[in-house]
This record gives sequence, structure tokens and C-alpha cells, in this order.
Amino acid sequence: MAEKNRFSRLLKTLISASELKNYTLAQELGYDVSYISKWISGQIIPSEKYAEKILTGISECVVNKCEPEALAKLMQNYQVDSRSQLKQAVYDNLEAEYHYVREMQSNSEDEGTVRTSYYPELKLAQYIDKMWHPVLRRVNALDVVGALDMFAMGREYQMQIAEGKGNHVPEGKMYQDVHYYMLVDVRPEKMNSAGDVIFLVDLLTRNSCIDFRLYSSQQAGGKAIFVVKDEYLISGMLAGDDRCLSVTISENPENCKAVYRNLKDMCNRDRLLFRRTTLQEMLRKHEYVHTLFALRQQWLMGHLTEHFLPEDLFEEILQTFEAGPEAAPAREELRDIHRISRKVVEEFHISLLIYRTAFYNLAVDHTIDFFNHKVRLTPEQTIRCLGHFAKLCRNCPGLEVKMIPGRLISDIEYNTRECIFLSDTVSYLRLGIEHSNVFIIDRKDMREAFGRMFCQFFDDREGTLITDRELIAANIEHVVSGISREDRPVIH
Repeated sequence: MAEKNRFSRLLKTLISASELKNYTLAQELGYDVSYISKWISGQIIPSEKYAEKILTGISECVVNKCEPEALAKLMQNYQVDSRSQLKQAVYDNLEAEYHYVREMQSNSEDEGTVRTSYYPELKLAQYIDKMWHPVLRRVNALDVVGALDMFAMGREYQMQIAEGKGNHVPEGKMYQDVHYYMLVDVRPEKMNSAGDVIFLVDLLTRNSCIDFRLYSSQQAGGKAIFVVKDEYLISGMLAGDDRCLSVTISENPENCKAVYRNLKDMCNRDRLLFRRTTLQEMLRKHEYVHTLFALRQQWLMGHLTEHFLPEDLFEEILQTFEAGPEAAPAREELRDIHRISRKVVEEFHISLLIYRTAFYNLAVDHTIDFFNHKVRLTPEQTIRCLGHFAKLCRNCPGLEVKMIPGRLISDIEYNTRECIFLSDTVSYLRLGIEHSNVFIIDRKDMREAFGRMFCQFFDDREGTLITDRELIAANIEHVVSGISREDRPVIH
């Protein structure tokens, strides 16, 4: 009798979890019950011709026949909130395991005994494809560590690693028990372009719904190692920017555990590139105020924040503001902080790069980032907010504003809604408003890399930015003209 393969083990687990009978599943699929038994035992797997139909039928049956208690447990395992999401998650898991087993069977007569494979050479695209092992579908709890020399890879391969195959961790919620620690080599000779810094910001953004941490290590140089604790390991040596040599793939738990432990030991506090925090924590520790008083202010804005609110609008928002379960500063303290912020914006020297889309997005969704909380404005309040920014452009000579009409880097896709606040003391990123995704840039070398990136773009040697203050204000007024509201005020 054949040893169970990954697909057969998953199928048995799903049938057991849902308390489904083999006979019931066979009826739903229109197959003889003997086929179900052979799939579960690992003797055969479904034919490729009918695989999609069969896997869809299994996922539908497993979810539809589940009792409430078993259904709740499955939803917890897959970290989903509805039956439709669960059906898709089960299907995705079955599909991943099915294709994995089919590929292994095409390379070995006995898939069940395969534990370790060796490849003298793989294209980097092949290596990345093999990184995304089916175990990553188990999003309720994962421990992953990697040593990846990202900046020795071609940009397209960097983006493939950042995006992930199949988006194993869905967006829109936080997965506290998914831990992914990545070691990268960020020496200046490796990170030699502004695009590399933008890529790191995008990498943090894409993984912001999990416990994702980036560490600096020269030992990641020339390496491509990715390991899921106790489950899966792939390692190789980079050759050029598109190939890997001496690639080893293993599912041996002892091998995986040993490599995971060795890499994890290198992920120490001194090597951490970005320290995750919340804006509320920054307010409590006075780090937020320290950034306002710092010298060499350089801001890259992808959305509008509380820094650019007129006093009356700030007060209106504050009166209705609910900070949520996390403790927040008292209203009077926020008022004091806003007074400081307004003075800084109006009187200090700030180099400010802002995406034109920041104004368009505000006009469309009327949502502003208020101390890292989403606040919905009325159309009238939106107009006042935009109008105030236009006045700042015209009336505050210390605010050196330049508008980004498109993307800073045109040849790669990345999120343009992020905000970066750089100074000679505390520098930090605000990557969104969903999960308080605030990251303090924790190392001097990384702050310097961000500073070089900002200066490269701000100097605008290619002439792609809008630098004329009156033209920037006119762009904002054009956005305001598209907001529907009677008796729209004139912006001076």
C-alpha cells in the first residue's frame, strides 16, 4: 500500500474535521466511494483533467456539510470569516497540495518517500516558485525565516518575492501568529539606488498584516535560504542576478529545525532595521513631538495627515474622535501637539514631497489620517482641508513643497499612499491606517539610505516634479472643483 502523500493527508484531515463520510463525498462528486478511499490512502490522486472540478466539489462539500462547531474550527484554522471565504481557502489549499504532489510524482516513482532534493542549478524564477510551499496556506500559525540577498537579485525577482505566490496571507486583517523574519544584506554597495529603499517600504507594506521583521546581515550576501520551522527548507547560492546554484529542498523536520534555529539566532535586536510601533506609543513616549522639533525635516507624503489641518477643522474632528480600545492622549494634549505641529509646518523649514494622488484620494474617499486613525470628512470639511494646504503652499516659504505627478519610479508598481518622516533624530514610516502600521527606522545606516533616497528625488535632476508653488496650489484647486457641494468657498 502506498504511503500517504501531502494531498491525501490534507484530504483526510478535512474529511475528519468536517465529520464527513466517504460515501457522502462520493455521492456529491458523482464518483464511486472506492476512488475516495484511494485518494485518502495515497494510492492515487485525482486525474489532472478533472482536478479543478473535483477540488471544487470537495471544498463545497466539506464546508456545506460541516456542523457549526466544526465549521467554526475550520474558519479559525484558515483565518476566515465566512463560508465563501472558507470554501476558497480550502480549495486553494487542496490545489496547492495537489500540484505539489503531481510535480513530485513526475520526478520520483514514490512521492511519499521524498524528503530531500538537490538541483545543481535553478533559474531564480524557478527557485521563487518553489519557495511558496503549500504549508504556507496554513495561515493560522507559521514561523518562517529567510536569508535572502535581495539586492543582488534582478528587480523582477525582488517583486516576485515581495508579492508572494497566490497571496497566502490575505489582506484586510492582522495575523498575529504568522511570524516572518528576513535577513538581508543592506550594505551601501548593495543598496545603491533609491529604488532599493522604495522596494523595502513596499516589502514592509505587503507584509504589514503579519509579524514581519527585517534584519541586516552581511551573512545574507550571496544566499537564498527560506525555511518554515519543522516543515520546509529551500536553500541555494546566488549566481548573478537570475540564477541559483546548489539548491537543496527538504521536508525533513530535523533539517528544517536546525536551519531555522541557526538563522533565527542571527535575528537580534541590534540588526533590526525597522521597529514596529504605534503612533499612540510614539505620542506617549514623546517621540512624535521630538520629530517635529528635529532638524533636517524631510517628508514624503502619500496621504494627508493631521499635520495639515486648519485649527477649526482639527477641533471639529477632535470633538467627535474616538480613538478605539488603545489608550490615547487626552484631547488637551492633542490640542497642544497640534499647535506645535501647525507652528512647525508654517514656520520651520521642511522639504516636502507629496503625491498628487494624495489630494485626489482625499477628494474621492473623504478620509484623512488623524493620528493613524481613519476619520471620514464631509465634502465641506474636505474642501477646507484641501484649501488649507493650498494656502500653506502659497504663504509658507519655509515649506518647500514639490508635487509628484505620477510615481517616483515609473518602471515598478508600488503603493504610493505611504508616508515617510525623516529627520536628524527620529525617522519613521506610516504605511497605512488599518493596523497602526508605524515603523521607526531603527539603524543609522538605514536612516542614511532613506536620506540619500529622498535627496535624489527632491533634487529632481530629471525634471519630473511640479516645483512651482502656484502651479501646485492650482492643482489642488482643480481637485476641489470636482467635489460636489453647494456654495463652495473660494480658495485664496
